[in-house]
Amino acid sequence: MRRRFVKMLSVRFLTLAVVLGSAVALNAQGLQQKVEFYLDGKVGAEVVKKGTYTISYPDADQGTLEIKSGKKIISIPFTRQTRDGESPVDRMTYRDNADGTRSVATITPRGRKFTLVLQ
Repeated sequence: MRRRFVKMLSVRFLTLAVVLGSAVALNAQGLQQKVEFYLDGKVGAEVVKKGTYTISYPDADQGTLEIKSGKKIISIPFTRQTRDGESPVDRMTYRDNADGTRSVATITPRGRKFTLVLQ
């Protein structure tokens, strides 16, 4: 009887550990959202063409933004600035480069109360 109780208790602890481990892994993935880029622009050294892309970023004030472009993933550091209200649409700001190209300066995802300032 004692052996069965110990076995049942160890199975419950193992199940709890698996559930907690899964929750931590899912939380570590951060946020993911589709964003529409209205103009071509550079992100880091890569050019992101006009279109819809999936972006991933941690739910933190600083981190690394990842833009999935087909099989390629473009990564760039960001800082998050809080906004007063939710953005009704995806918004980007661009900065002009000396060579005549544009770089993406900020991304404000639709439905979010923050702007990601790219570095």
